[in-house]
Amino acid sequence: MSSIESIELNVRSYRSALKSSLEITVNSLTNSHLKMDSILHPYGNNPDVIDISALIYTLLRIPKSIDKTKLVVMGQSPEVFDQAGYANITSWHKCLPTARRAVRYYQPSTQTLASIISSISDVDDIVNSLVAYQSEWNKLHHLLKLHYPHLRDLKKAIKNENIIKTLNLLPGDWQKLCLALGKNCSLRITRIYRHHHNLRLRLLAGSWIDYTKTTQHWWKNITTNTIGMHLPHRAVYFVSSNTHSILNLITGQAIASQKELLKLAKNHHPDLDNLWQNIQNSESFLHQNDFLYYLSKYLANDKKYQQDWIKLQNKLNILSIFPTHYLNSTLQIFPVSSLARRSLGGGGLDSRLNISKHQKLADSNALIINIDYPLGFAAYHVLSEVLENINDVRGVYILGKAAVLNSEIGDIQIPRLVFDEHTQNSYIFKNCFNSFFPFPNNQGSILTNQKSVSVLGTFLENEALIAKYSENNLTVMEMETGPYLNAVTEACYDQQTPRGTIVDLNSAPFDLGVINYTSDTPYSQAKNLGAGSLNLSGLEPVYLGSLAILQRIINLEESK
Repeated sequence: MSSIESIELNVRSYRSALKSSLEITVNSLTNSHLKMDSILHPYGNNPDVIDISALIYTLLRIPKSIDKTKLVVMGQSPEVFDQAGYANITSWHKCLPTARRAVRYYQPSTQTLASIISSISDVDDIVNSLVAYQSEWNKLHHLLKLHYPHLRDLKKAIKNENIIKTLNLLPGDWQKLCLALGKNCSLRITRIYRHHHNLRLRLLAGSWIDYTKTTQHWWKNITTNTIGMHLPHRAVYFVSSNTHSILNLITGQAIASQKELLKLAKNHHPDLDNLWQNIQNSESFLHQNDFLYYLSKYLANDKKYQQDWIKLQNKLNILSIFPTHYLNSTLQIFPVSSLARRSLGGGGLDSRLNISKHQKLADSNALIINIDYPLGFAAYHVLSEVLENINDVRGVYILGKAAVLNSEIGDIQIPRLVFDEHTQNSYIFKNCFNSFFPFPNNQGSILTNQKSVSVLGTFLENEALIAKYSENNLTVMEMETGPYLNAVTEACYDQQTPRGTIVDLNSAPFDLGVINYTSDTPYSQAKNLGAGSLNLSGLEPVYLGSLAILQRIINLEESK
């Protein structure tokens, strides 16, 4: 039976073990991990059942080089690795990005994987993902060896798909596993068959100062790329969301390319072409603009489309600053005046946005700074750095996905209270979107005045913890809002963030808004993004959240 204490024990176990100056084994951390009965790893303790959902979840978040890795080293920067004797890691093979967007480098000669971390949340995520991954790898290794004494027998079973029956998998689960393993699926299964994994871990540095330095390097890269913009002296609206929705809504590149996109759907994606017809016949509630934004992702490698889009962004003075070796989150800067420019003369601004005072908006000197939301506690370090370096922050808006106990995928939740597991604080604040959300959710619900919790990590939840939160009406679980509100607290009071108390942020010196959309429903057959992606089901709430944020900024600027 799971318990809340088992989660606390697991966290203490690996955090204290990683203080060692030497390597530790992942195997030594497995016991405490499995005792949690994590909701993302429900079959971890069963040696005869492959936890396919947990395996897929980790495969999507760990680079393929993990198959051949013996040592995983975590550190905040290339300099930290240099000091520890891992020279020039940036010259190692850079791993392709995964669902976690982490920066990783692999050295084949030593079978070492270097992972750049930006907060304690990265450590929590990496450790538990690796424990779950190795546990299921070794379980699968044992079962394959048991049923297929010779490699040729395994290859034959893969070819005729008898392996599905052997492993007691559903055909759909086998397809998802093959998709997660990638184009070299058979090769990777052969690797699992051939060797038992025994990963080792090492944390090079993990102090508060180390993480602060990482964020300072990140900010220095931003200031270097914005010389002449006078960032510290501009009015700023800080947004934490994604890198596509605000950009699409303001530029309207996809709307202008409607004919090209619809032709693409008709010729290459008949299911999407059918959806477009359903939208036109009012048989689908999805807004046609959102559909076109989604469809535009299929032109990611189209040189002309991308060149035209970059030209348009340059014309509107929209700047994208990509990460270097510190804090792997892209930052975008949008002049508020660009919204007015795109709305005049039937331009590309999304038609759902309402601008009543074009000239006032056109004359605005304010900027929208949007960051591709960082993982967990890195959010605190990011917002702290912004608040310390920008003199006039007019609004802080957070848009992110969440696991929700009382809704379905596609719904929107707007909290009025957030409990943070990091500090054990409860934050009460005036969420502007509880009284201002001018757009309907045609495919789902909008739940206002909710209570949410910022958890330590996706694996660090079990039935006991969820039951406790449910009893206290904490129905929304995510990872960033609490850390962001920690930083907001330090902009309201004359001391650092307290612990274990109720924090009143109703007097925050800037507009404050949080919007969550459901990506996981833990009480509905443990649905999670490890088995798929949000795709079209989550498209509307993402764009509705971005629309609400932009409309809020427009209204505030027009009222100045």
